[in-house]
Amino acid sequence: MTYIVKTTNLTKQFEKHTAVSSVDLKIKEGEIYGFLGPNGAGKSTTIRMLLGLMKPTAGDIQIFNQDLKKHRKEILRQVGSLVENPSYYPHLTAKENVEVLRKVLKVPEKRIADVLEMVRLSHVANKK
Repeated sequence: MTYIVKTTNLTKQFEKHTAVSSVDLKIKEGEIYGFLGPNGAGKSTTIRMLLGLMKPTAGDIQIFNQDLKKHRKEILRQVGSLVENPSYYPHLTAKENVEVLRKVLKVPEKRIADVLEMVRLSHVANKK
């Protein structure tokens, strides 16, 4: 079975507070998975650990069948994410915002149109 995301015993503690406790997660290729819960439930903490932005206290993370600890850079080149609030530049157009990310990710310029179409913004590409 191919899992895009797999965690085993994923745990994060902050001093005496356990934010995430022993999460075993398996997300198959093609599945859509959402994190739902009240404030303080550990949703953002879990996502930050999955992105390598925060180290787990315990447990293992595999993304694309690779260990996140060993292959973080290769894995993250294939991942797009927004944690908490969407980040964009309100003074730029949709196309210009995508261009900023394109340069950071070092992908071909022709991908701008593909991405705008994917998120259904092609018709407003030149609007702020």
